[in-house]
Amino acid sequence: MSKKLMILFSGLVVFSLLMAACAPVTQAPAATQPAEETQPMPAEPTATEEMPMEPTMGTTEGETSMGARQLEIYHWWTAPGEREAADAMFAALKDAYPDIEVVENPNPGGGGVNQRVVLQSRIAAGDYPDTFQTLGGAELKNYVDSGVLEPLDDLWQELDYASVVPGPLAKAVTVDGHPYVVPLNMHIQNILYYNKKLFDDNNLTPPTNFAGLVSTCEALKTAAPDMVCLGLGSKEKWGDAFVFDSILLEEGGAEYYVQLYKGEIDVANDPVYRSALEKFQQLVPYINSDHSGLTWDQAVGLVGAEQAAMTLMGTWAIGAFTQGSNWQPDVDFGALTFPQDPERILLFHPDTYGITVKAPDPEATLDWLRVVASPELQIPTDVIQGGLFARTDIDPSEFPDPIRQEMQGFVRDNPDKLILDQHGSILPATAQSAYWDIISAFLVQPDVDQAIQDVANMMTTYDVKNASAWYAWP
Repeated sequence: MSKKLMILFSGLVVFSLLMAACAPVTQAPAATQPAEETQPMPAEPTATEEMPMEPTMGTTEGETSMGARQLEIYHWWTAPGEREAADAMFAALKDAYPDIEVVENPNPGGGGVNQRVVLQSRIAAGDYPDTFQTLGGAELKNYVDSGVLEPLDDLWQELDYASVVPGPLAKAVTVDGHPYVVPLNMHIQNILYYNKKLFDDNNLTPPTNFAGLVSTCEALKTAAPDMVCLGLGSKEKWGDAFVFDSILLEEGGAEYYVQLYKGEIDVANDPVYRSALEKFQQLVPYINSDHSGLTWDQAVGLVGAEQAAMTLMGTWAIGAFTQGSNWQPDVDFGALTFPQDPERILLFHPDTYGITVKAPDPEATLDWLRVVASPELQIPTDVIQGGLFARTDIDPSEFPDPIRQEMQGFVRDNPDKLILDQHGSILPATAQSAYWDIISAFLVQPDVDQAIQDVANMMTTYDVKNASAWYAWP
């Protein structure tokens, strides 16, 4: 095994086991069925290398298509809502290229964590699929550094894709000047969801900054004394970092946020980071006491069950509300990106696909990527799955909910307001999970000085300044 592949296998396997996008979900009575970002217990494999266990696209069970091209693809969209989105993707491919048959996740292991582990085992053994799902940012960079993906300069030029996606999105999938994947969506991290009826009945204005959040929580002590103010699920730990990031954005601003996660801030002597931690600590009394045992979707479920007034989560929570709680956007729940003062910044990450260096059918894979970049795939897929469109030339009214309509319009008009989030990760992948551990531990036992020292040590241990130097913003 080559040194590069050994690095990929060891580093990415550790990373994948901690990636929030695939963490198993533990359901509770108040929880919702996740629509994005988490997976239930690993799904049964859809195929084996020797013989597919379910028909490929364009065939019926027991049949094969003469002369068909085959696309071997790994993805983790197997949960309810995600499965339907994957079906929409492959339907768009079939419409454009009826001769391409899709073989999904062809090894035992299913989606999510297991999907990444099985995929990386195959790559380490030199047995490459045609394409696979990956996030932009640090996860993508690991694959690029390990020589797994082909650069896509020619395809991006053919599609003129850089002209229809926001600049920060293009940079999140570009390493050393070359785009390596085609993004099909953008997920926004920092969205504050709230019980709209509760707010309307009590003449409460949704908060747009930290001071407003605290004052709203204080008002809710009287308006809804049996309801926790901010629902949080800390079981996967990244949810805690989501909340802290929102405070950090307000405290330091966009440029500071990027500099911090690129390792350019001396955290040990930085008053901004200290102030953000102190404000984070102030939120503890307003958070559900059982947060350490809940997943993100269960925190959303607390709002849907009227046990919490608000929660801070990504775009995928829209599906959790509508599917799990039967709540309708702008009727039962409202949402706004948070914070919006002093500046509105959207923290994001994309789902993407590329072509491996040993793709069995590179031409079929390139045709797949052409479809991934198209409105014909992005509209049905992103509407179902929960993100925004990667393309800003798609009419925001294609979304059925006013929440995403407004956000898509904002991104179209303000593309420089996007920054990689905790899933896309400016931090190197190995440092990311260590950082989540620190932030999560702080919520359980707040110690500002200890947290600052731990973060400073993390920056040094993982050589963040050099490892994250690739990221350019805006």
